[in-house]
Amino acid sequence: MEEEEKTKYALEIPKLSSLILTHDLDGEVKGLKEWPKEERPPVAWVFWSFRIMVGVGVLMIVTGVMAAILYLRKKLFDTRWFQYWCMALTPAGFVAVLAGWFVTEVGRQPYIVSGVMRTSEAISPVAGVQIGLSLAAFVVTYGVVFGAGVYYIARLIAKGPVAEETVYGDHGVPKPPLVALQVTEKGGRHV
Repeated sequence: MEEEEKTKYALEIPKLSSLILTHDLDGEVKGLKEWPKEERPPVAWVFWSFRIMVGVGVLMIVTGVMAAILYLRKKLFDTRWFQYWCMALTPAGFVAVLAGWFVTEVGRQPYIVSGVMRTSEAISPVAGVQIGLSLAAFVVTYGVVFGAGVYYIARLIAKGPVAEETVYGDHGVPKPPLVALQVTEKGGRHV
């Protein structure tokens, strides 16, 4: 595919890319063939990352539509397979973000700013020790925050549910407040 410089089974929507990228239906969008081969990004990474990103996005949309249908049928919280489906889809947002990041970062190689600054020219003059210390500070900070959260949640789980008195009585009628007005024999009120 990359060697042939062809896209097989393309779904083409005329003028859509020029509208998205240049905000003009007749805007110019250069294709890969218009760049020298040494300035092209690795096509396979961008190709598959984009498809993963879009595929996961479609799964999320389908999940939302299924949830709406189940909600309207009043079966959203009783449908076991849908609950498992949602649990399986839990990392989907993270996967989509990573795939989109790959599309963006790998797709613009070898440039940081297209046609202006190459990746090799954008190296920071910061020493490795400083970067290592910053990374260590982030790891320690997030480790403490995450550890505290896990500790707190584990304590809540270990404590278990507490049987509390319900706000409503046996028939769904709210219970009277703790401090009730009492009527005396003379018609006055006491609290």
